[in-house]
Amino acid sequence: MMVSGEVGNLQMQLQKLRKQQTDLDHQLDGAVRSNSGVLNFDFFKIKKQKNEVRDQVIKIHGMLRPDIIA
Repeated sequence: MMVSGEVGNLQMQLQKLRKQQTDLDHQLDGAVRSNSGVLNFDFFKIKKQKNEVRDQVIKIHGMLRPDIIA
C-alpha cells in the first residue's frame, strides 16, 4: 500500500508526463507539416519519445489504480 506522499509524487510525475505528451504531439504535427512528403529522422525520434512517455504514463496509472480482482 502506498502512502499519501508516494501517491502525490506519482500524480505529479503523471502530470508532467501528460504535458510532455502534449508537447511531443505539437512537435510531431510540426514535423509532419514541415516535410514535403518525406519523413525525416526527427519525426521517428519524436515518435519514439512519445511512445516511451505513453508507456511511463500507463505504468504510473497502473500503480495509482491497480486492477484488483477479488
